[in-house]
Amino acid sequence: MEKPISRGSLFWYGMTMLTLFFMSADVSAQNKDGDKHYHTPSEINNKLEEIRKSSKKSTKIHTLATSPGGRSVQMIEIGPEVDNEKKQLPAIFVAANLEGTIPISSEAAIHLAELVISEQAAQDKTWYIVPNGNPDAAAHYFKNPLLKDSRNDLSHNDDMDENTDEDGFEDLNEDGFITKMRVKDPTGEWRPVEGDSRLMKKADPTKGEKGIYKLYTEGIDDDGDGKYNEDGKGGVNVNRNFPHLFKDFTETGGAWPGSTPEVYAIFDFVYSHPEIAMTFSYGATNFSKVAPKGGRKSSADFENLKIPESFADQLGADPDKTYTMDEVIRMVEPLAPAGFEVTESVVASFLGLGAVVNPQSEDLKFYNELADQYKEYLKEKGLDAERLGPEAAKDASFELWSYYHLGIPTFSMDFWRLPKPKKEKKDEEGSGLTADKIEKMSSEEFVALGEEKIGMFLEEIGAPDQFTAKRVIGMIEGGQMTPKRMGTMIKKMGNAKGSDSSSDGASEKDKALMAFNDNVLDGSGFVEWESYNHPTLGEVEIGGEVPFVRNTPPGNMVDSLLKAQVPWTITLSEKIAKLQILNHEVQSKGSNVFKITVWVENENYLPFPTAMGKKNKQPRPAILSLQAKGLKVLDGKQRTPINSIGGHEVKKYSWLVRSPESNTIDVNLESTHAWNDRTQVNLGGSK
Repeated sequence: MEKPISRGSLFWYGMTMLTLFFMSADVSAQNKDGDKHYHTPSEINNKLEEIRKSSKKSTKIHTLATSPGGRSVQMIEIGPEVDNEKKQLPAIFVAANLEGTIPISSEAAIHLAELVISEQAAQDKTWYIVPNGNPDAAAHYFKNPLLKDSRNDLSHNDDMDENTDEDGFEDLNEDGFITKMRVKDPTGEWRPVEGDSRLMKKADPTKGEKGIYKLYTEGIDDDGDGKYNEDGKGGVNVNRNFPHLFKDFTETGGAWPGSTPEVYAIFDFVYSHPEIAMTFSYGATNFSKVAPKGGRKSSADFENLKIPESFADQLGADPDKTYTMDEVIRMVEPLAPAGFEVTESVVASFLGLGAVVNPQSEDLKFYNELADQYKEYLKEKGLDAERLGPEAAKDASFELWSYYHLGIPTFSMDFWRLPKPKKEKKDEEGSGLTADKIEKMSSEEFVALGEEKIGMFLEEIGAPDQFTAKRVIGMIEGGQMTPKRMGTMIKKMGNAKGSDSSSDGASEKDKALMAFNDNVLDGSGFVEWESYNHPTLGEVEIGGEVPFVRNTPPGNMVDSLLKAQVPWTITLSEKIAKLQILNHEVQSKGSNVFKITVWVENENYLPFPTAMGKKNKQPRPAILSLQAKGLKVLDGKQRTPINSIGGHEVKKYSWLVRSPESNTIDVNLESTHAWNDRTQVNLGGSK
């Protein structure tokens, strides 16, 4: 076996990690003692009941659903209106561990519930907290053998044969983990990483590499079809069963959006509680630190839409003509049920035109500003050490559904990722450029590097002699090439210097895994490859990373991680839009006619609603109304909708009314999710 990558040079990195995370020698392994900080799904529900008993007047437990495996999906409600069916105060909805594979997220939700009560953060709002949205999958963490599987227990015939759930995983070497099997095969695609033969990578033919191994998940071919573990128990990944960008016929997405009871229950609850003003997802993504991803290409041009023939007659449209989205919405609205809001997303889904796929630029402004504040906050808490970035939100996830469909601020938190491995000195030598860095540059930034540095980089990647620095600069300046295109081409040529994969083939993520395993976990995060006589494959080796090691810290790191990060959820909740009547003015026009002017302010940071909400006309607008006996509105609407107000913005609304001079007019500001306000206007004191 080859010597693992830079093990000696990583010694001081390991010592640094020990200091950063306040870990003693007993903490260096993910063992049973460490795991006492994680709770089973039933224990999580017991914790909710304990919280309820300690604060009976302000808490309530709801059972949202029963999972396919018979486990209860529970939610705790915290706030001053627990006995009111219709809420007057806004609410925050928090869903945790919808993937079912991130135990720390459920612990974070419990910590949040306790914090909301102790910090009295529910005095002027309601909190709805679901600590475990996928209890079937979450239960795997507490079973032997240890298996990381995001699917619930809904039976599904993965291999589409005559049997269901008949070919699952087996712990062949009885070490308590489901890992990998590698078997030498000349047709295999996999080979060991040069710098660390414990790791495997796909062979790259462009580099003259040949595959040596085939890789399988640990187990046997139970159904004799030549495939291994392709039809295990389950099911649906709850966080792939939401509507936005849902895909049919995927392995874990389910039959249709909301087809699994956990997701349907969330739909039902959220849509029946319009007071929800903000959502959080505790899981694998982190919109608190990294704004929702943009730059995706939509499958439809919403300014030049063609109506499919199957709908054209129904809508009175010409299938050969193009329409704007606004024109299509006006066609669809007469066909919609009373009270049903026709939005771009609804029309796109209805006509099969493709969904909105990129966040609005106005929203990215507040996401990025708050992300900067969060990074400063983490620095103050001593959690600014570099770690691997959070995962991007997946299609059909809760986060994307909430942001794109509900029109309210949507945030997420991931709480822990592997620390980044310390860069080797050689990475700092030479040009210091990489394909990834070049991709992110503007043309001006690239040219400003100068011929010497660009020439050094071209030499490092083995560019042909005719591609001199001067020539490349000329191509960039002339518009024949862009830095982004250049970086992409370099990677496609198999020379992704400095990208996620290093020259030895190990990705940054894998290097981080092995560094943490070797220097912090004392080797307990990786099973060394050992020979095993397989009943059908013959001589194989079983080994690989221990399930959950990439996203689940040792148990006794949990408390300090949550105490530092969870309070940010409360900080963000204090920024939701809050509407109030700032001032009013009355002018007499004679003959009992008056001009009434009212200023409405959003006194908080976040907009009402988000820019995506404005685009989709979601959620419901606030209503500013005038009420008085004998009042007649001559100009303006007696019930005026307030569709949007930016953060810290003031808007003016005016009416011309006829009313007896002695009248007092009630001005009411009503909102389902941004508080209510009222004032009185005395016409007798007008000028």
